[in-house]
Amino acid sequence: MAGNLLIRNAHLPLADREAASWSIRVSGGRIAEVVPADAGVPEVPAGTETVDAEGRSVLPAFADSHVHVPESGVELLRCDLTSCESRDEVLRAVADYARTHPGEEWILGRGWALPHFAERPPTRQELDAVCGGRPVYLANRDGHSAWVSTAALDRVAPELLRNPPPGGRVDRDADGAPTGLLHESAMQLVSDLVPPVGAEDLRRGLLEAQRRMFSYGVTSWQDAIVGPFVPTTDIYDVYRRAAADGSLRARVTGALWWPRDASEGTLSELVEQRRGCPPDSRFACTAIKIMYDGVCETHTAALSRPYVGVAGAGTGLTFFDHADLGRAVPEMDAAGFDLHFHAIGDRAVSECLDVVEAAHRANGPRDRRHQLAHLQIADDRSVARMAALDVIANVQPYWAQADPQMLDMTIPYLPGELAALQYRFGTMEKAGVRVAFGSDWPVSTPNPMDWIHVAVNRSHPGEPDAPLFAPEEAMSLRSALRAATAGSAYALRREHEAGTLEPGARADVVILDRRLDETALDEISRTRVDLTLVDGESVWAR
Repeated sequence: MAGNLLIRNAHLPLADREAASWSIRVSGGRIAEVVPADAGVPEVPAGTETVDAEGRSVLPAFADSHVHVPESGVELLRCDLTSCESRDEVLRAVADYARTHPGEEWILGRGWALPHFAERPPTRQELDAVCGGRPVYLANRDGHSAWVSTAALDRVAPELLRNPPPGGRVDRDADGAPTGLLHESAMQLVSDLVPPVGAEDLRRGLLEAQRRMFSYGVTSWQDAIVGPFVPTTDIYDVYRRAAADGSLRARVTGALWWPRDASEGTLSELVEQRRGCPPDSRFACTAIKIMYDGVCETHTAALSRPYVGVAGAGTGLTFFDHADLGRAVPEMDAAGFDLHFHAIGDRAVSECLDVVEAAHRANGPRDRRHQLAHLQIADDRSVARMAALDVIANVQPYWAQADPQMLDMTIPYLPGELAALQYRFGTMEKAGVRVAFGSDWPVSTPNPMDWIHVAVNRSHPGEPDAPLFAPEEAMSLRSALRAATAGSAYALRREHEAGTLEPGARADVVILDRRLDETALDEISRTRVDLTLVDGESVWAR
C-alpha cells in the first residue's frame, strides 16, 4: 500500500464531533483530509487505493511512552519465561531451553514472576539441577531482580558478594550463603560477566520486537533506557543503524541512561550522542533516563514511611544522593534534555519533583517534557505539584489491578495510608496532570488494548469477575485512548507526527476489528488490530 489512500466508512472514537462515519484521505504519507460521510466522499487522484473500514473503529496509531524494545526482542530469542504461570512451569521451561541449546555457554533469559515464588524464593540449587552446572542468569519480569546459578556466582569475586555495590542486595540463606537471588545493582555482579550481546543479535531483537509492536498498532515509542545499564540496553548504535538503513519504520525517542557514577563529563557525552540523532529522524535522543528508586515488591521503592514487617528495609532506597542530583538536573535541563525519572515510592516522587522545581527556578520557562515514570504511590501534594510544574505522568496502567503481585507482595508491606495512594490516574487527570500510557515491556504486555482495559475497568483483562482495584481511579474510555495516543506522542515530542488524525500529521493509523462504542467496557481487551499503517503504508495486517 503506497501513494494515495482513502479509508472509508470509519468510526472515529476520538473525533471532536459525532458523525455516522468518516473518510480519511492520505497523500504523501500524511493525513490530507478527515471528513464526515455526510459531506460526501473526498475527491481523490486516479490510482488512489481504497480501504473500507466497514464501520470499525479507526484511531491514530498507539504510542508507548515507556518500553524497552530491542531488549524485549532479544528476550523473545532467549529463554522467554513470560508466559509461565507457576514455579514448576518456570523450571520446566528453563530445563527445556537448556536441553535444546546444548552449545550455549550461558543460559540467559527473563520473565519469571515474583508472585510465583511467594511461598519460597527461588534458589540457585534449582537452576543447578536443570541446567547441568552451566552459569545461568534469569532476570525477573520487572527487571529489578535476577536469579542465578551456582556456576554464575562462582565467577564473582567473594568480596564483591560480601559487599555488593550501593543500592544492591544479595539474598542469603540461614547459613549466610548466597541463595542465587540478586536485587537492583547487585544484579550487575553477574550481568557484567555475561557475554556481550552481539550487534547482529540486537538488530534481530529490534526487528522482531518492532513486528510485535506493529501487530498491536504501536508505531512510535520511547525506549526508556539507551545506554550501558545491562548488556541489552546499550542500543544506541543498533537504533542509529536501523534508522539509517530504513529498517526502523517506527518513530523512536531514546532516553539516554544517566549512570549512577556519573562524572563531570557525562552530560557532554550525552549531548554528543543527541547530536548524532537529529530530532527529525526515526530515532532521536531528546531525553535522559534517571532511575531514582527501586520497586515495592523487593522493598526498594523509596517511601516516606517504613515498610511494614520487613526487617532492615526501612523506607527503601534511592540510587542517587539527592543533593548531587539537585545540582546535576538543572544542568541537564539547561542543556535542553527532557528528564525521564523512574519514581515508584511517594518519597521518590516528591524528591524527583524537588529537583525538577530547582531546574525551573534555575533556567526559567521553556518547552519541557519532564516526566515521572510508574508513579505507583503519589500523595495529593505531589499530584498538585506535577500539575503546577507541567510534569507528565508516564504511567503503566496495566499494573493497576488486584493481581497477586499487588495483593500478596505489595499491600501487606505498605503502610495503609500509602497503600491507598496507588496508581491514581483519575486523580491526576482531574488535577490537570498530562497522562501518557506506556507498557514497560518486557515487564508487562505491549498490547495497548490491555492497558486501556485496566485503566477503564481497574481489573484484570479477560476476567470479568476479577476484584476491582481502587475503582474510583478509573478513567473514561476516551481519556484512556487519548493517553495511549496523543498523550504518549506528546511525551515523545512526536505530537506533530503521531497520536492524531489531524491533517498534516503522519498517516500512522490503526483499524480495529470492531466499533469501540458498541463494545462493553469489560470486553475492551478482546479488541484486536486488523491493520496498522505507517506513513500510509501497511506494516501489519491480520
